[in-house]
Amino acid sequence: MPLTWRENTLYMDWCLECHRAPERYVRPRQYVFSMDYQPPVDQIALGEKLVKEYRIRKLTSCSTCHR
Repeated sequence: MPLTWRENTLYMDWCLECHRAPERYVRPRQYVFSMDYQPPVDQIALGEKLVKEYRIRKLTSCSTCHR
């Protein structure tokens, strides 16, 4: 079995980082499961386009997850 490690903490800040600014992280659907995907230099421009196209909403309310 290959050596494994934890890439990121599983603290809530790690999750919220994406939900507050999805344009920084969203990628085209065909690359969602691609482990070797490299974001383009113009990730923000691509991200803003994809956020609109995919109708991604920014989550800023704690009650979305914590009911």
